[in-house]
Amino acid sequence: MKNVLIDKNCEYLEQEEYQELLEKYDAKFLVGRDLKQRSYDENIGSFCKDKNCDLLTADTKAYIHFFKNKNIRRVTLSEFYYEKKSDRHVYLVQITG
Repeated sequence: MKNVLIDKNCEYLEQEEYQELLEKYDAKFLVGRDLKQRSYDENIGSFCKDKNCDLLTADTKAYIHFFKNKNIRRVTLSEFYYEKKSDRHVYLVQITG
């Protein structure tokens, strides 16, 4: 199993009603609690790499900056959840190489 880092823009996923979506993860980290809220995306990528985390984010370009870390060579982006209230997708970003 893996860990997950939840971006500040979708922190509501920590609420109990969404726990079923996150049940496959051993540990849940949150930007703003476990990583500085104003961290640059490359720092988020390094955090994910170091802690074996997937990233959940509504930011469609966050993963681009992961490549500033020379140890990150490949990421996979997929849809994770569609938030009806705000009419937006939450994406799953995985470091795969």
